[in-house]
Parts: sequence; C-alpha cells; structure tokens
Amino acid sequence: MKAVFDPLASAYDREFTHSRIGLLQRQSVWDHLSPLLLAVRGMEVLELNCGTGADAIYMARHGHNVLATDISGEMLKVAEDKVMQHGLEDRIRTERMGFDEVKGRFEPGQFDMVFSDFGGLNCIDANDLGALCDPLADAIRPKGRFIAVIMPDRCLAETGYFLLKGKWSEAFRRGRHEPLWASLSGSGVMTWYHSPRTVAKMFSQRFRLVSLRPIGLFVPPSYLEPFFKERPRTLRRLSALDEHFKGQAWTARYADHYLIDLERRP
Repeated sequence: MKAVFDPLASAYDREFTHSRIGLLQRQSVWDHLSPLLLAVRGMEVLELNCGTGADAIYMARHGHNVLATDISGEMLKVAEDKVMQHGLEDRIRTERMGFDEVKGRFEPGQFDMVFSDFGGLNCIDANDLGALCDPLADAIRPKGRFIAVIMPDRCLAETGYFLLKGKWSEAFRRGRHEPLWASLSGSGVMTWYHSPRTVAKMFSQRFRLVSLRPIGLFVPPSYLEPFFKERPRTLRRLSALDEHFKGQAWTARYADHYLIDLERRP
C-alpha cells in the first residue's frame, strides 16, 4: 500500500489540499473540530493517514500534541518539512504506520482523540475497518473521541455529474459492492465506500455516536476542480448550501464525504 501513496506526495497539496474544493471541504471538517480543540487544552491526538500534515498542524497550533501517522514515507517527509517550517516540532511527532499496525502498538487510554481525515479509511474493506474498533477503543481514554471523515456509498454531486455527462454506468458506481479503482495523480488506489450506518454499527459496542454531518453535499468531489476553478462564485454558493445543511445528519450518506464523531464508551 505504501508504494501506491508515495508517488502522490508531491502532488497531493497542489491537487487537493490547496485546491478551492479541498480548502472548502477541509474547512467544514475544521469547523466541527474547532469547538472540541478550544474546549480542552493539551490533548494527546493520534492521527491516522495524516498525509502531508495539514490537519496535524491545525491541531498542534491549537495547543495539542499530535502523533501523525501514515503508511507512506514520502507523505511523512512532506509533513515533517511543514512541521519544521511552522516550528511545531515540540507538538508533532511523525511515525510510519498502517491501519493493520494499530493493534497492541499503544498504551491503554494513551490518546484523548483519534482522527482520520478525507477517505483514508476508504482504503480498507469493511472487515478491516471493523477490526479497528477494539484497537482504537483500547488506545482512547473513556469518553475520548474517534473522529473520521469517510466517503459514503452514495454521492449526489457525483451522480448528477455523471448523469449530465451521459455516463450512466458511472453515476451510481459508489453503490456497487466491489471496490473501485480511484485515479490519483497518474496513480491510484483501490477504494471501498462505507455508509455512515455501517460504520456506526461496526463501532457501536465500544463507541456511541455523537455527531454525523455531510462534508461536500453540494461542494463537489475534488476531481471537478478544473471545472470550478473558473467558477468561484458558483463554488461559494454551493459552499453556502453545505453550511445550511450541515446539521442534517440524514444527508451525510449523500455527500462526497461525511464526518462521523464517536465517543469511547466508559
């Protein structure tokens, strides 16, 4: 898996992190995180699939300590350079780690929060995702949080786009049971789509659902960036619609991503 993501490191920020769509979707995630980051100081945070470090830096600048992990060494190198540029070496540590390496790696209750952003958990199938429940619960203190941003098995913006293009076979591709090959910067990765209901059920024995919200219900998937790059007003209107619907949990399944916020049961 790490070989798949290594070639993406140099282009990831350009094609997503700093893109108009990427900035809007990430801001929606940060809008949810911000009250928690401000309410409790000095949390110990484990970040899964940290990518190039944008979220780790955001959390560290709010006064929290982050162990930023990723399976890709090249992604971590980019993240480490950013950490140095921001002078946050005392707040952020990086470590190469895949999802299958979480079990038994940490002390019980070592973290106040575990965070996974933008579809990292879509790189594993339902069985492997469910297998993370106990290792993550063990690593999180009671009433600590597991917050993940995941791609669901439906996406209205994507379906509408492909229908308008006359690509009927692509319009409902997320609802298929088999994984799909998602192209990224000339490479790609096998992708599984997990519904909010399925994820909540997988983790229900050790976690309770706190919140569920759409990320990119109207703001489209990032592969439509070339189209919207020249239409900033349209994108701002779509972002305003996202803001209006952010409290409608039922819409989470139909967005490009959804944020699921789970609390570790005592």
